[in-house]
Amino acid sequence: MMKRFRYGLLVLLGTLMCLVWSGGFGALGSNSVRAAEPVELAQSAIGNRLAAFVEADQFYRQGDVATAETLYRELKPAFSADAVSQVVEPLYEPEALDSASLAYWNAAQQAIAANQTSGAVVALEQLVAAEPAFVVAPLQLAEILAEEERGGEALAVLEQAATVHPYSSDIVMAQVEALANDGQHLEASIAARSFAILNLDHPQAGEFSNRAEDELNTFLNNQRNQNIADTAIGIGIGTIFGNAPWDSTDNAVDTYERVARLFQDESALGGEIADQLKADYRQSGRLVEDPEIVDYVTQLGLEVAQLMGRDLDYEFFVIRDASINAFALPGGKVFVHTGAIRAANSQAELAGLLGHEVAHAVLSHGIQSVNKSDILSQLGEQIPYGAILSNLASLQYSRQYERQSDILGTRALAASGYAADGLRNFMATLNANTQSNQAEYLSSHPAPASRVDYLEELIQLNGYNRYALEGVDRHQVIQAKVA
Repeated sequence: MMKRFRYGLLVLLGTLMCLVWSGGFGALGSNSVRAAEPVELAQSAIGNRLAAFVEADQFYRQGDVATAETLYRELKPAFSADAVSQVVEPLYEPEALDSASLAYWNAAQQAIAANQTSGAVVALEQLVAAEPAFVVAPLQLAEILAEEERGGEALAVLEQAATVHPYSSDIVMAQVEALANDGQHLEASIAARSFAILNLDHPQAGEFSNRAEDELNTFLNNQRNQNIADTAIGIGIGTIFGNAPWDSTDNAVDTYERVARLFQDESALGGEIADQLKADYRQSGRLVEDPEIVDYVTQLGLEVAQLMGRDLDYEFFVIRDASINAFALPGGKVFVHTGAIRAANSQAELAGLLGHEVAHAVLSHGIQSVNKSDILSQLGEQIPYGAILSNLASLQYSRQYERQSDILGTRALAASGYAADGLRNFMATLNANTQSNQAEYLSSHPAPASRVDYLEELIQLNGYNRYALEGVDRHQVIQAKVA
C-alpha cells in the first residue's frame, strides 16, 4: 500500500510541476511560462537603468532616503492613467445615487411595500448592476432572495458584493451568515477570518475572529459525525461481504480524530505534506539546499509574513525549476521555483510574490480545496497525502480570493519597507512572459495585464510608497547563484 502511495505521489509531483500558476498565483492555464534570461528580462524591463537602481539601493541602505527616492522616481514610469478600479468607495444613502439609480431604488421600495417580490428583485438587480458602490442594494436583494428560498442566488449576490466591498463589515457578515445557513461552515469561517485579518483595526475584528472559530468548530464537528456514520455503514457492508475496511469503529474514529486535529492545525497539515514534497524533491536533486539562497528567500518571506497578523509556522523552500512558479501549502509552507527568482528583478518583486503566496496560507484558501475534494470522507489507515497534494496543486482560486491575497500581500509588502509595487511589477514580468492569445475568460482569475491595472489602483488608493527599497543589488547576487 505504501509503494502504491509513493508511486501516486511521484505521479502527482510530475503533474504539479506541469501546472504553471495553478497552485496559488494566478491560474493562467496549462501553458508553461518560462523565465527569460535575467539579462534579457532586465533589459526589457529597465534597460541600462539597472546600475542606477543599484546606486539608488545603496543610497537607501546608507540612510539617504531622500536621494534614493529621487532616483527611484526618475527610474520608475508613472502608473497607467486608465487603470480600472475594482474596489469602490461605498455609498450608503439613496440621496448619493444618480437619477437613474435612484429610480431603481424607489421602484424597489414601492414593490416591497406592495408585496411584489419579483418586481423588487428585478429593480434591485438593475440597481446593483448600475451602481455597485451602493452597499444597501445587495444586502436588501440577498435578504429578499433568502426569504424566497433562493439561497444560492442570495449567496452569489453577497459574494460579488464582498469582492467589491472587502472592507464592509455589513456585506461580509451577511456573506458569513449566508454561507453558514447554506451549510458551508468552513467557507463561512474563512470569510470571517479574512475580514478580521484584512481589517485588524476594525472595531468588529474580534467579533469576526470569534465567528471564524465557531464556524470552523461547527465544520469539524459535522465532518466528524458524518465520517463516523459513513464508516459505520462501510463496516456493516464490509462485514456482510467479508471485506470490512477497518477492524472496528473505534479504529475509524481514531483515524478521523487524528486528521481532524491536523485539519484544525493548518501548520501541522501543511508540514506533513511539505515533508513528503521535500523528500521527493531532494531525491530527484531538485531541492535547493544552498544556505545563501534558502536564507535569502526565507528572510524575504518572513519579513512580509510577520506583518500579516497570523502566527503560523512559516517555512520557505526553493525548487530548481525554470518555470515562473510558486505555491503555498496550508500553514505557511511556501515553495518557490528558481525560475521565479530569475524572473524577479529585485528583492521587492520577489517579496511581493512571496507575500501573495503567504497571504493565501494566512487566509486559509488552500484548506477549502481539501474540504471540497471530499478527502476527509475517504480516510483509511493512512492520510491520503497524495490526494490532498493533488487538490492543492490543481487549486484555482476565485477572483475574490486572489484579490484578498493581493490586498494583504501588498499591504504587508508596503509595511515591510520594500517598494510597494513589487507584486505589481512582478505581474508585469509575468504578463510579458505569457502568451498573448491566452484569453482571460478561459480562467476564473484575472489575467496578468488586468492584475497590473488592479494593483496600480490598489497602491494609489491606499497611498502606498512605490519609492522605498527596491533591492536590485542583493537580488542580482542570488540570481547569479540560481542561474
